[in-house]
Amino acid sequence: MSTLPQPDFLQNALTPNPFEDVDESTWLDVIHKMDEVYSKLIADEIELEKKNTELEQAYRELQNTHEVLKRTQQQLLHSEKMASLGQLVAGVAHELNNPISFVLGNAHALNRYCGRLQTYLAAVHAHAPDEHVQALRQSLRIDHLLTDLPSLIDGTLEGAQRTSDIVHGLKRFSAVDTEEMAFLSLVDVIDRALHWVQKGVVSSCQVHWQAAADVQVWGNAAHLQQVLMNLLQNAFDATRTAVAGQIWLSLTADDKHAQIVVRDNGHGILAEHVVRVFDPFFTTKPVGQGTGLGLSISYGIVEQHKGQLTVRNHPEGGAEFCLRLPLRQA
Repeated sequence: MSTLPQPDFLQNALTPNPFEDVDESTWLDVIHKMDEVYSKLIADEIELEKKNTELEQAYRELQNTHEVLKRTQQQLLHSEKMASLGQLVAGVAHELNNPISFVLGNAHALNRYCGRLQTYLAAVHAHAPDEHVQALRQSLRIDHLLTDLPSLIDGTLEGAQRTSDIVHGLKRFSAVDTEEMAFLSLVDVIDRALHWVQKGVVSSCQVHWQAAADVQVWGNAAHLQQVLMNLLQNAFDATRTAVAGQIWLSLTADDKHAQIVVRDNGHGILAEHVVRVFDPFFTTKPVGQGTGLGLSISYGIVEQHKGQLTVRNHPEGGAEFCLRLPLRQA
């Protein structure tokens, strides 16, 4: 005969309770330990929130410090540019003197021409006799004056425009730089840097620079121009004591990088100084002739452009700086 299945409630009632023999003190111990674990979890959560708050505060302080450092770097870069600008003043003053003197001379000539024309036209409008008008026309050289006026005005405008271009260039050079990045031509950057440095030096140093194929990189044109100006200014300074100063400037490129090399035939760099040339405030120039910030700032700018700036003594003599930058790529 088959056995009838037991109902669920009856089966549960018949199943022995595994905790039936556990005494009350054991239960109290279990509950106490659970309370301890829960309390520890609460304490750990509070500590974790505290650490998280401290971490957020530290991050904000680090971010603020980073912003201060960026502003300080901009101020140092601007100060270094102002020091370079001071060296350009003599050369620029001479260059400004030429067009300004030309404009001033033309203005005096125009003033004289104006007086002669006023005298002649006064006689014409007074209906003076023809003989008197013709005599005035010849004595005041009105025909020559009228022929000379167009070239005189053109020359004055040209001198004024030249002066305006120089002043505009100085304003752009001395302006505080922005962080704007764009695709730029390294040939243009080198040309502008060489142009400004040569204005500020009195030297018979020969510069060997012939622009080849243009190379474009992603960066800040003003910052890279400042780097090149620092390197070129140092090269000119190094060749002051050379019998026949020479500077070699080259631009090459491979598949991934552009390379600018600035080399001089000066006395080179002492071995113990090679490892320190990029240190802030390190300089071998006499007091008052160098801030010791140019190469340090240049090194930082090149790093920001994902590039490298290195220095060595060339085997044939003189110092050689090598600037490598990533090529323009999407």
